[in-house]
Amino acid sequence: MTGADALVEPLRVLLTTLGTGELPPGGPLAGLRHASTTSARTAADTQRNAHSLTGAWTGNGGTAASRAADSTARRHHRSATANSSSAAIVVAASAKVGQAAAEVRRLLDSFARAANSLGPALYSIEGLLALLPVALDHVARGAAIVAKAQHDLHADAAKLLAENKHLAPKRMPAPGHRGDAADGSLAITLPNGKVVHAPNARAAKAVRAALSQRGVPYLWGGTTTKGFDCSGLTQWAYRQAGLEIPRLAQDQDNAGFPISRAQVQPGDLAVWDGHVAMIIGDGLMVEAGDPVQVNPIRTTNLNQGFQGFYRPR
Repeated sequence: MTGADALVEPLRVLLTTLGTGELPPGGPLAGLRHASTTSARTAADTQRNAHSLTGAWTGNGGTAASRAADSTARRHHRSATANSSSAAIVVAASAKVGQAAAEVRRLLDSFARAANSLGPALYSIEGLLALLPVALDHVARGAAIVAKAQHDLHADAAKLLAENKHLAPKRMPAPGHRGDAADGSLAITLPNGKVVHAPNARAAKAVRAALSQRGVPYLWGGTTTKGFDCSGLTQWAYRQAGLEIPRLAQDQDNAGFPISRAQVQPGDLAVWDGHVAMIIGDGLMVEAGDPVQVNPIRTTNLNQGFQGFYRPR
């Protein structure tokens, strides 16, 4: 490396650090464009399905299914728009890097011309001393170019985060239910003082109703606050929340859809052949023992067969 090369080396390092701005084939840009196209297609298909459901399926179930399909379509449309906008931001950022790299290369060419203009003196101490201010000026200008590019890229990164912030995973409400976390309607304070959140407002109301009956005595066939049997309690609790479910324990699974133990949330039901309890969160459930009480979640109850966990809808 000559003395002139050493003087301009910081400028070369800046160029290497900056990169070319070229996007590789099949890289992130291609992925964003593909995701945008796929989401847009899915949104259109789901919207058509939502319209079909509206005309072919009547009643509360049809309305709920249509709303769910329409919500899914809107979500995919937002995803398509966000991915398309993100792709545009990536293209613009790539162009900024490419422009900055071109400016740094022009500085390198400018320094080379200044060095060559010295002729044989370039290899003398005097020549290098004369070239030093030129090198310092070019390196400073190169650093300013890279700093501006970094500033612009940070701004683009912030735009990407803002564009995709709404796509963060959220807990989806059960079909047919609506929840509003903004007003705290999903929060439930358990007897142990812990606060849990139901998947929707209806489940939250049912859990609160069931918990309000702790201490009420067991009464076979009981369906009122004077006394409950197991299914009478869960039916009464959901009735307070505006949902009618079957009277008998072994039939209450028909009011919902099955879920796994890992998926249980407040308001879900644990159903046996002849018993039912309501999940309240924090590994607990409320049931009509004698009296109505809170116990840890279990899957055994005397010799009764466990049918599973279900989420009313």
